[in-house]
Amino acid sequence: MASWRERIAHSERMWVLALLLLALALRVGYILTQQRGFYFEDSLDYDRAAKVFLETGHFDPRYYRFPLYPLFMAASYKLFGPGLTPLRLLQAMIGVGSCALVWAIARRLFGVATGLFSLAALAVFPVHIVLSGIEYPVVPGTAMVWLVLWALVERSARGSESLPLLALAGIGAGVASLLFEGGLVLGIFVILCVLFQSTPWRTRMRDLALLGAAGSLLIVPWAYKMIRTGDYRPVILKAGIHLPSAPGLNPPLWEGSGENLLESKLSGLAANPEWTARHFAREFVHFWDPYPDRLHAASEGFRTELHRRDSRMVLQNSLVGELARTLYAFAYGALMVLAAAGLIAAGRMPGLGILVAWPVLLGICYSPFFTQMRYRIPADPTFIILGAYAVEMTMEKTLLQRIISFFKALWEGWKKIAEKIMIFWTFVLLLLLFVIVVGPIALLMKIFKKNPMEGRMAPGSFWALRDRTREGMEECLRQF
Repeated sequence: MASWRERIAHSERMWVLALLLLALALRVGYILTQQRGFYFEDSLDYDRAAKVFLETGHFDPRYYRFPLYPLFMAASYKLFGPGLTPLRLLQAMIGVGSCALVWAIARRLFGVATGLFSLAALAVFPVHIVLSGIEYPVVPGTAMVWLVLWALVERSARGSESLPLLALAGIGAGVASLLFEGGLVLGIFVILCVLFQSTPWRTRMRDLALLGAAGSLLIVPWAYKMIRTGDYRPVILKAGIHLPSAPGLNPPLWEGSGENLLESKLSGLAANPEWTARHFAREFVHFWDPYPDRLHAASEGFRTELHRRDSRMVLQNSLVGELARTLYAFAYGALMVLAAAGLIAAGRMPGLGILVAWPVLLGICYSPFFTQMRYRIPADPTFIILGAYAVEMTMEKTLLQRIISFFKALWEGWKKIAEKIMIFWTFVLLLLLFVIVVGPIALLMKIFKKNPMEGRMAPGSFWALRDRTREGMEECLRQF
């Protein structure tokens, strides 16, 4: 009789198609039940910028965010009309594309079963269903992130030799950089992956050149426009707004592109290194806090004020209610526990470094700012894949054994490290003993002509004279 692993491998294509259709159905079903309005303040800014662009060919002068998402919205409005449902349906299809990419990565790293489990988990994960109905660049941005990660994982599996996959990673990073801040982190991540790949340095420099050329196809025109207009708000003002103010600092109102605000806050952080280090550490931990706090839209008064200014802002937002946030925190916390178990069970599996390094770098790059739950969404599939692998190992009844083996290996490794630490501190303690205790005592005894061993000293020397003996074997055996 065939095992469960063989059965799902035999019908893998059918399962993949069924799960992708399920992902699409859940997202479309959610979209069709939504209110006809905006749930978050940022969506109003993107909508305004898109409509002004359609009317004038330029963004609203007040718009200072990344440029690509309003263009995506404008294209939807141009093709399908100004309604939000077509735009949300497009995002639903992009979300399904993300599911397919995550499946491909999980299958490459862990095999058929983990690939299907990952696809199923992402298909039904509530946050990624809800995101399809929110006008925010995290949906296309996450898709670009995982397209790039797929290219990197696939290239690593092929020995880091595929130039088309590297070019695809560069283009994907360029697109993501025009969508949201996580795209800039993705660009740094791709560069680090190339620098640390196990190839000769000449090959790495060639790959960096290709990567830069591919990414520049989109970034250079945007950068040129900022230079030509002198408007650097998307990269300077946003950083200045979201950086913390050091104690005692009263930041100025921003002017121009916000250079004065950013410079003021950076100077304050540099002048308070201890406070800055604590802030970085605290925000890095907060980045992974399962409970989503710091949501302005959770305040009814805030939503009422926005609705007064723009009636399309919904008043009743169940997405930020206490029940929804508590359920999310519970689900995300359980996912993190499963992912930790999966990571331990995976050990040093080839290609795993790319998967794990991405959320770590994302957290590090966001930690100087005030972190929020939405910033970590592009890293969610990492935990879903690792959690899916833990489920597979549980079904194989090997998860506990792998975890025990991991901690045994960790203990053996710690003992080796502890031995090195012991040798080092032994040297330090003996050095202090002879310098602080033995040395001064010996010096005082020399000054006061003390000789506790009552040995004869050679003239002008500290060496004790030894009476010459026969030095036979019998005498050597009786030294004391």
